[in-house]
Amino acid sequence: MLSILGFIAVFIAAYFVYKTAKDTGRNAVGWALLTLAVGIGIQIMLPILIGFVIGMAMMISGSSVADIQESIEPAAIIISLVCLALSFVGIWLIMRRVSVIPEDEVFVSPPQPPTFDGK
Repeated sequence: MLSILGFIAVFIAAYFVYKTAKDTGRNAVGWALLTLAVGIGIQIMLPILIGFVIGMAMMISGSSVADIQESIEPAAIIISLVCLALSFVGIWLIMRRVSVIPEDEVFVSPPQPPTFDGK
């Protein structure tokens, strides 16, 4: 249930990043896609990858599939919660970066035009 709420929060955050980036003159679609990639990547893909690595390591050590499923369940909950928190930290960092209004570039004024009055 918690991961579903986190997944919904990623889409809501991407929407707000899109609006904020558009208001600050940044590439809104790019920042929204980055937010989705960070949120989904850390929240969903990273736990799957970690679970796959742990499962393969246990399978190589000679454990049966049933033993792996029983022993990895508590670790999977902890990994899922840690990745959910890391996902929110990543999205928060993106939101913090996008909300900063970019400063206008300072241009050096061109030199005065020459005068041709013979002096």
